[in-house]
Amino acid sequence: MGKSVTSFHLYQGEKKDVTDLYNLLVEYKEIDLADCDYPEIDKDKLLFFINSIQQKGKIICVKNLDTNELVGTCMFNKSEYWFSKTKIMIIQMIYIKQAHRSFKLVKQIIDSVKNVSEDMPIVLSITSGLGIDPVFYKLGFENMGSNWRLL
Repeated sequence: MGKSVTSFHLYQGEKKDVTDLYNLLVEYKEIDLADCDYPEIDKDKLLFFINSIQQKGKIICVKNLDTNELVGTCMFNKSEYWFSKTKIMIIQMIYIKQAHRSFKLVKQIIDSVKNVSEDMPIVLSITSGLGIDPVFYKLGFENMGSNWRLL
């Protein structure tokens, strides 16, 4: 038997998705970022972050249609460069559970962001230390620097 193909549904997150988004991000922090020596999650702060992005930006939810489970998200909002009034779209975070990661799915998510970005530059900062720069190069992003953390 061949490997079955999983179907995904991308949709805009709403209030009803907050609990699932919270649980997904807790799993991301506890599993994927376990070795990053980050502080513990503050539940109120994380819920405030999710709700704030819903109010000032957009959240893309990625649902596995076979299991009806939320397996990914992308949270983004409009902003400005710190030195200019020129608008930019900032991807605050993008995450897909490891078992479901594929270039095709990441590209679909980035294309969804592009579709609502009104030709604004799209920027994201990778602070997870997971070493996925080649994926973003392939998607057309340019490396404009690095994130540094003093330990």
